[in-house]
Amino acid sequence: MRPRNYFNNLIIRIFGSLHSKSEGLDISTKGYIAISSVLVIAAVVLVIGTTVSLVSISEGQISLSSYHNDTALDAVEGCTEDALLYLNENDSLPAAITTPQVTCTITVNSQSGPNWTITVSGTISDHTKSIQVQLTRATTIIITSWNEV
Repeated sequence: MRPRNYFNNLIIRIFGSLHSKSEGLDISTKGYIAISSVLVIAAVVLVIGTTVSLVSISEGQISLSSYHNDTALDAVEGCTEDALLYLNENDSLPAAITTPQVTCTITVNSQSGPNWTITVSGTISDHTKSIQVQLTRATTIIITSWNEV
């Protein structure tokens, strides 16, 4: 292990050209402390800046994912409403409904007399949403249950 004076002399040689002799400062103490302080402050600022950037990116991704989830759910709800209108007018359901945003698949889970259970599913930006509707079909459609599944 080298003596402490070796490192002080090394710092004086490295940063000696930056030292102004007219100011009368001792680089072995004041300059060493100043350089160390600057390096520590720079490291802390760098860590804080990196942390803030990573948190901002994460929050942006969460917000975008939430937006896509909401958009997919809205689109599937629209398809479900279209499917119910189609059922009311035609006494049957198509296998799929296409809107400008999404193509939804319609599955008849059960049909027992006037009681129907259907599931409508759609995907937007890798976010798949499904809605299951239980209804009674007589002269009009009466929705007994509407759930996201």
